[in-house]
Amino acid sequence: MTLSRILYGCLTLIACLGLLTGCWDRKEMDDLALVMASGLDLADDNQIEATLQIALPTGIPSSLQSGGKATKPVLVISAKGKDGLDALGKLQQQLSRRINLGHRGIVVVGEKYARHGFDQILDTLMRSPESRYNSYMLTAYGTTAKKILNASYQMEIIPAIGINKLQYEDFSLSVKMDKFVDALASFGKSPVSGAIRIIKQSSGEQTFIIDKAAVYQRNKLVGFLSGTDLKAYRLMTGNIDGMRLTTQMEPPQNQYHGTITIHLMKAKPKIRTRIKNGKPEVSVSFKAAGRIISNDTSLDMSKVIPLVEKKFSEDIKKEIASTISHTQKKFKSDIFSFGNQIHIEHPYAWKTIKDHWIELYPKVPVQVKTEFRIERVGRTQAPAHQQKK
Repeated sequence: MTLSRILYGCLTLIACLGLLTGCWDRKEMDDLALVMASGLDLADDNQIEATLQIALPTGIPSSLQSGGKATKPVLVISAKGKDGLDALGKLQQQLSRRINLGHRGIVVVGEKYARHGFDQILDTLMRSPESRYNSYMLTAYGTTAKKILNASYQMEIIPAIGINKLQYEDFSLSVKMDKFVDALASFGKSPVSGAIRIIKQSSGEQTFIIDKAAVYQRNKLVGFLSGTDLKAYRLMTGNIDGMRLTTQMEPPQNQYHGTITIHLMKAKPKIRTRIKNGKPEVSVSFKAAGRIISNDTSLDMSKVIPLVEKKFSEDIKKEIASTISHTQKKFKSDIFSFGNQIHIEHPYAWKTIKDHWIELYPKVPVQVKTEFRIERVGRTQAPAHQQKK
C-alpha cells in the first residue's frame, strides 16, 4: 500500500466523521415553552388540575432590559387529567412549543390537594429527568395553586422569579423538593414546606406573600405554623437569617414602649434522647447570641445585660416549648426530627417503635433548656433619647 493511498484513506475517514457530527438532538429556544413554576390542585371532580407559568420571550429578563414591565411577560395555562402526566399531556396540546421543565424553580400544591395527599404526583415530579431536585416546594394557604400562579408581582417581570428569590434569600421558610421527599420517606421526621398565600396590595391588585409553614403528617397536610410558632421552628432548625426578637423589659410609658429588640447572630440547637423504661424521652438545649439593635426603655445596657439575657432566654424557651407541644398535641407531626435522633442514638430501640412512632410521638416528654448571650450593644449603652444627668 502506497503512502498516497494511506493518506487518501485517512482523509476519507476524517470527512466521514465530520458528516456524523453535529447537534442532531438540539432544541432551539424558539421551540421550547420554558416552565418557570407549576401548580397542582385537586379539582371538584377529583381530577388533578395542573397549572404552568411559562415565560414568554418578551418577558424573559435580559441585559438590555433595565426596568419596566413587559406587556405580556408570562402565559399561565391549566388543564385537568386523571393524574399529573395526563394533565401535562393535555397542557402540551394547547401549546405550539414543547414543554420544558428544566428551568422550573417552584412547585406549588393547593391546600385542598395537600390535605388529600399527593404521593403519585411526587413520584412523577422526582422521576422526570427534566425536574430539578432543587426546586422549592410550597403549599398554598387558603387558596389554590392556580390562583397563586395567576397572581402578579411588582418587583419582578416574571412572578415565579419573585417567588424563587423570596425562597432563596430565606426571608421565610424555604424547603427544596429533595428535602421534602426525604422527610416524607423517613419514619422519624415529618415534612414541612413554606406556605404561600394571596394578599391585596394598596392598588387593589392581588399578589402573594410567604409568611407561614405547612406541616405534614406523612403525605397529608395537617396544619400551618405562623407567628411565634414559625419563629420557634426556624430557631430549632438553625434558619435565623434576618431574624429579630423583641422582649418587654419594662411596662410601657409615655416616653417609650419598654421593649428591647435584638438581631440574632448565632443559634445552635442540640437534641438528645434517651430510653427510660422502654419509652423515649427528649431533651433540647438551645444556645443563641445576638446584638441589640433597639433599646426603647429607660435602661442603661452597661448595667442590665445579664437581666436582658435572662429575659430573652426565658422568652425563647417558652416559644420553643409551646411550639413543640403544639406539634405534638394538635398536629401529631414530628417536624423536629426527634424520631431520627432516636434512630441515631438508640438504633435497637428505634426498630421496635418506628412503625408506631406517629402514635407515640404526642406522648413523648420533651425538656427544653435555653441560653442566650448578648455579644454587642451598639454604639451607645444608654438609650439615645435619654437625657444626660
